[in-house]
Amino acid sequence: MNVSVVIPTYNGKHLLESYLPSVVAAADHYRACGGEVEIVVVDDGSADGTAERLESTYGSGVKRVRHGRNQGLAAACTSGFRAARFGIVLLLNNDVRLRRDSIGPFVDHFRDPRVFAVTGKMFNQREDLFCNGGKLARFRRGMWSTYENYDLAPGVEPGPELLSFTAIGAFSAYDREKYLELGGFDPLAFLVEDVELSYRAWKRGWIVRYEPRSVAFHDASQTMDALFRRRKLDRISRRSWILMHWMLLDDPPLFRRHVLALVARFLVSWLLLDWRFYWCIFSGLAHLGHVRRRRLEARRTRVRSDRDILELLARFYATAPIQPRNS
Repeated sequence: MNVSVVIPTYNGKHLLESYLPSVVAAADHYRACGGEVEIVVVDDGSADGTAERLESTYGSGVKRVRHGRNQGLAAACTSGFRAARFGIVLLLNNDVRLRRDSIGPFVDHFRDPRVFAVTGKMFNQREDLFCNGGKLARFRRGMWSTYENYDLAPGVEPGPELLSFTAIGAFSAYDREKYLELGGFDPLAFLVEDVELSYRAWKRGWIVRYEPRSVAFHDASQTMDALFRRRKLDRISRRSWILMHWMLLDDPPLFRRHVLALVARFLVSWLLLDWRFYWCIFSGLAHLGHVRRRRLEARRTRVRSDRDILELLARFYATAPIQPRNS
C-alpha cells in the first residue's frame, strides 16, 4: 500500500531543515520494503524562504503546495490531503522527527474498512520522555477528558485492535477518502482539531487505532509558542473544547450534564478570578450559527451515539492489555 506524507508549515524553514531529512529517510526505508511514498509540504503563506529552500534542497523529491497567504492549519491540511496521490496520508507537524521504520506499521491497519486513522507513539527529541500513545477518553464533569495516554503492558506484543479516542494531529495516518468526506479539521476547533475530527469519525461509525511500533520524536509547541503567548493559547483551547461539545455531544443525559457543569462553572468563576472562562463562553456564543450547522450534520450522519462510544471504549479498557502512561 502506498503512502502520502503531508506536512503543513508556516514560516518553519528552520524546522524543516532540522526534521525533514528524517522523513526522507523513513520514506526511503519504506520504499526499500516495497511500498511507494510521496512527501507533500504545504507552505501556508510563509515569508521565510521556505519554498526556495525546499526547491534548492529537494527539487522534485518533495512535492510543494503553496498558499499565497496564510490560511491556517485546517486549510493547509485540507490542501495537502487534496494534493495527495495515495489513499493513506501520514500527517506530520513540521517539527516531528521520524524513526526510519515508522511508516510501515501504520499501513496494514487500513486493510480494515472501519479504520479512519491510526496514531503512533511519540517521545521527546531527546528520546528519554514518553509524550503520546493511545488516548484514553472518559466523560467527567460534563465533558470528555482525553489527556491521558496509555501504552501496552510490559511484555505484550502489539495487536491490531488497540483503540485510541484521538488520532494525534502531529503524527497520525489517515484514510484520505474518509478525511475528505468529513471535511477535514474544523477551524473553530483550533488547538483541539484532532480530537474534534476523531470524535466525528467515531460518531460516523469508524474507529481510530494506536500503533506503538510507529515511533516519532517531538517537542510540543515549538511552532505555536513562537506564534502565540501561552495564555492566549490556553484561552483559545478552552473555548474550542467547549465548542466541540456544543457541536457534537447530543446524548440528552450527557448533554444535560455538560450544561449543568458549565452553569456551575459560570457561577463560581468570579470567585476563582477565572475571567478567561467568561471569554470562552461569550465569544463561543458568537459562533452559534456554525455550531448549529455542525450539530445538525452530526445528527444526520450519526451511526454511533455518544453512549455507544463510551460503552465501546469501556469494554476495550476493561479487557485490553494496556496501562496508563503519563506524558
